[in-house]
Amino acid sequence: MYGVILAGGSGTRFWPASREQSPKQLQKIIGDKTMLQNTLQRLLKLISIEKIYLATNHLQAIETLHQLNEYGFNSDHLIAEPCNRNTALAIGLLAKVIAEKDPNAVMAVFPSDHVVTNSENFINTLNKAKSLAQNGCLVTLGIPPTRPETGFGYMKQGDEIENGAYKVERFVEKPDRSKAEQYLKDGNFFWNCGIFVWKASSILEELEKYAENIYSQLESINNCLQRTKSKPFYMELDERGRELFSSLPSLSIDYAVMENSSRVILIPGDIGWNDVGAWNSLDEVCVKDSEGNVISGNIIAQDCSETIIQGQKRLIAALGLKDTIVVDSPDALLVCAKDRSQDVKKLVESLKEKDRPEVKQSATVKRPWGSYIILDSGPSYVLKRIEVLAGEALSLQSHQHRSEHWTIVSGLAEVVLDEKTFKLKTNETITIPQNSKHRLSNPGSELLVIIEIQFGLLLDEEDITRYEDRYGRC
Repeated sequence: MYGVILAGGSGTRFWPASREQSPKQLQKIIGDKTMLQNTLQRLLKLISIEKIYLATNHLQAIETLHQLNEYGFNSDHLIAEPCNRNTALAIGLLAKVIAEKDPNAVMAVFPSDHVVTNSENFINTLNKAKSLAQNGCLVTLGIPPTRPETGFGYMKQGDEIENGAYKVERFVEKPDRSKAEQYLKDGNFFWNCGIFVWKASSILEELEKYAENIYSQLESINNCLQRTKSKPFYMELDERGRELFSSLPSLSIDYAVMENSSRVILIPGDIGWNDVGAWNSLDEVCVKDSEGNVISGNIIAQDCSETIIQGQKRLIAALGLKDTIVVDSPDALLVCAKDRSQDVKKLVESLKEKDRPEVKQSATVKRPWGSYIILDSGPSYVLKRIEVLAGEALSLQSHQHRSEHWTIVSGLAEVVLDEKTFKLKTNETITIPQNSKHRLSNPGSELLVIIEIQFGLLLDEEDITRYEDRYGRC
């Protein structure tokens, strides 16, 4: 069986922890691994790493690869989409890729940012789905509802075709409260969790039947896939492929196929599933203290109850809070009533209308070689903390309007400065004069951390001339 992970997202529901360029699946919302890493670890109990594929937005491709490297993920199995076109096109393209490799392949499709706590039931359910998929069925997992939820789509269970497998009588859009209560009472409605199992050839056949406008372009788009020309390597579309991809409609696989096909089979799965769709959902998946609080970070909470507080390095002192959410980050702080957590998305939309930079990316800016964070700035200086991953290097570059001073905090640095090369270790410094060609590299096996102070009258990330770059940015 092949695994397909859909890793899109706009980073709005878990703001400020998530951002447009670094959405929920790339964050450590629960535990010490990101949600994407937890998803991959869960799949590896059933599917070998060589058979796992992933689709994500091109803006998130590099950080996604960095998170998957430790698991031996094949970077040629990552497809970077030029824009968001929902799930039908992404699934169709990956089905095309997999079917060309293995015409009889069964593929299972998973969201990248959900929680599953019952691994045994999860594996058993997928194995059952696999056997049905081999017979041409399109299998969807249905989650037994535990509450009258209005934020999910539902599926109504139809006739049983074999033990524990059912036809789907109908799909239902997100209901209002009264309908959701009735569905819970009826006992034959299930949440649609977005986990599917089918043969790659089967889903392609149904796309041809019900979404011909998408299906007709899959061959052409597949032929436009190419490996990136520089590190980190992954699959992207050439200019023609980007045009074709962008021209197609944005359709979910449910709307395009599942609501129309007669081959759809429902398997109820009591797998401990949670979509972790908003901050208040941490109440259901995280350990609480004796007062019902979910607390993470450098927190002092007194007389607080039923409160979610997430911090980072900075101390958060909370007093007398109830049913409140507090989420801190280096450049933005969220405080909201717990029962308004679904509206965080609307709040972010209003920030986007004001063109606030905090919507797109966090204070920690990701780069192919690592990351940096601005610690302080003024009219003539910028203070940065820069992290360079093992074996990586910045471009050979110069700056017309600024000089730089580097102090090594940890790790080993190799610095090219004009015609000379220096090796620097902890507590050693170097000055980069204005207009000098320079490059910072990490030749070691550990993370390199430096503090950089920029001085100049014009301090702008656009003040850079690149001469050589292993990431193709010259």
